[in-house]
Amino acid sequence: MQAHCHSRNSVNRLSGEGVFHRVLWPVERQVMKALMMSPGQLAKLAKKKHVNFIAVTDHNTVPDLSEDSLIPGEEWGQTKGHANFINIEKPIDPESGYFRNSPPDNPKDFFTAVYEARKQGAFVSINHPFKRDSWLWGEESYRLANSIEIWNGAWSEENFLALQQWQSLLVRGIKIFCMAGNDFHVNHIFDISSQVLAFRNVQDRESLIANLMKGNYSITKNTDSPVVFLDGDLNYTIEKYSVDTELRIISATSSSTISNPDKEGNVTSNNGEKFIRLELWDKDGPLSFTNPIFL
Repeated sequence: MQAHCHSRNSVNRLSGEGVFHRVLWPVERQVMKALMMSPGQLAKLAKKKHVNFIAVTDHNTVPDLSEDSLIPGEEWGQTKGHANFINIEKPIDPESGYFRNSPPDNPKDFFTAVYEARKQGAFVSINHPFKRDSWLWGEESYRLANSIEIWNGAWSEENFLALQQWQSLLVRGIKIFCMAGNDFHVNHIFDISSQVLAFRNVQDRESLIANLMKGNYSITKNTDSPVVFLDGDLNYTIEKYSVDTELRIISATSSSTISNPDKEGNVTSNNGEKFIRLELWDKDGPLSFTNPIFL
């Protein structure tokens, strides 16, 4: 599943999508809209790239979707960071518009917006908290989210900071899942099959949403990358196994590393641990992260 993807509907009156220059921005926005894909085109590209589902998370709007592989959503927010509301049908206005002369009809802060999103059955993810559109709604906002996006696009210093933030939240007792997304905008520049969610035993959209809500997924570099899964009994499985990797076992109080791990195994926890999670890395960077098993 690609959980962070934009169609050309992201170019709208509430967003600044395509604005790069103080004078040329009206033309830039039209060019950007032409370069971006329609939801139907996204569905066809995903099928070609072996991505079974896409959350279409356009800026501050929810487009009409007809394809079964497309899950409606919204990338909410403007001045204090962005959050994805996945699995909603009706858009929720941000706290402000990008343009001063085009404010939202019903501006909402994050705490009000997330309440309304929950009523629609949303999975809430705080996006790229350390990138340019950094997250500024405070620690309490993380307690209201299902996940934090620790992997947005190619691995970077900002993603590493998000990974550290996630670990810090878990250590402080906040039960929050990890999230990945390519933040796809334009084909050939972005890759819809990278930074994706991997599920097991998902046959249809309903089972995917159910597993998403429970955190029954891992995140992985791309659809061809090794992916590690961790079960509630602390058994792990590495699919699409590759040599020269290392498995990192992370808890609230300790971490350890297994070089060239077996394809299957079991990890142990110390008494009193809050959680166990796994990371799979190679020499070039991360390959996969599991969600925590809370103990």
